Amino acid sequence: MLSRSARMVLLGAVTLAACGANPADVEEIKKGQKDILAKLGDLEKAVQQVKAAPPAQPPKLDPNKVYNIPANAYLRGPKTAKVTIAEFSDFQ
Repeated sequence: MLSRSARMVLLGAVTLAACGANPADVEEIKKGQKDILAKLGDLEKAVQQVKAAPPAQPPKLDPNKVYNIPANAYLRGPKTAKVTIAEFSDFQ
């Protein structure tokens, strides 16, 4: 029977032989890493462009715009009022 240290050396040698990397597999992994790094670089550039772009301005509101209230809307007060307050609520 083999001694304990001899068995360990034999087990290590078998493990290394079984895990031996195929050069084609290593190259495929390296190519995948390069692709990932290239995509990451593109994303970083896109983020920098978004950060550098000026913020979108909200649309300008026209204080003189007249909104038409439908005739079947619930109203209180005179129809000739200068201001109409419309309230919306959604009870569910």
